[in-house]
Amino acid sequence: MKLWLVRICAAMLLLPLALAAAETPELRIAKPRSLDDPAYLYFTGLLQAALQKAANGRAVPSLVTTIEMAEERMVRELRADRSIDIFWLGGSKARAVDLLVVPIPLERGLVGYRQFIIRKERVTAFDAINTLADLTKFKACHGAQWGDTEILRAAKLPMVTSVNYESLFKQLAAGRCDYFPRGIHQGEVEVAQRAAAYPDLMVYQPLILHYTFATYFYVHPKNKILAQWLQDGLEQMIDGGELIAYMQQQEHTRHAFPLNGSGNKRFLSLANANLPDFSDEKNTRYWFQPSDFEPAGD
Repeated sequence: MKLWLVRICAAMLLLPLALAAAETPELRIAKPRSLDDPAYLYFTGLLQAALQKAANGRAVPSLVTTIEMAEERMVRELRADRSIDIFWLGGSKARAVDLLVVPIPLERGLVGYRQFIIRKERVTAFDAINTLADLTKFKACHGAQWGDTEILRAAKLPMVTSVNYESLFKQLAAGRCDYFPRGIHQGEVEVAQRAAAYPDLMVYQPLILHYTFATYFYVHPKNKILAQWLQDGLEQMIDGGELIAYMQQQEHTRHAFPLNGSGNKRFLSLANANLPDFSDEKNTRYWFQPSDFEPAGD
């Protein structure tokens, strides 16, 4: 057999091994609630951007979806190192137990500035809310397992809860609850997406319910290298102004900008005793401040 043919045959035998060695690593994540979910697209895009930013020659993992699951199941799956490798969840002391948290707020705490989706017929009633005592006369629609549910419960705000995100819009439209508190960047998109199904819903702009709260990346404790890689990438994005630029461009967050652009607001504030220990909500490098939402010149 000619030497060149021997070499080709040998190369063909070794090809599967070479391909296996060159395979792109994978990160398993839960399936989205819907294929066009702006929040899902925001966090997966940010995950990939941070990994790319601090890759330093490493192969950037591809994202592989598994199954749809509620938040507490995500926590269980991550703790068991089973079915998913990473996800983004609201921060709390409890969730940090037996999990590794990348300690950088992924939306600069934007999700803790809440405006209400209400029925259009209730505008006058919400115009009369000036204190937390006033708000206790109304029932909130809220996710049963969301990271900020305990914040509302601790403030003794009545709630109707569900593990099904879509059912909350249905319950609100049916009058089973009075308002659905959503991040200041979320409500307009969510209402627009469901205008045909729920034409009587709107975002009530003049009032903001604020509590210090943020979404973080969580991984299993064995994945320290991945956590540090993400932290390095996010820090570099902050240094270069890329995180703010990303937020201003993404469908999930761009509607909040300019933060001070929609007139005077009434603020109601809640304490959050369940903040992760590493949180430093006064640090403007990582967190928006209430003053950022005040109209220019105030």
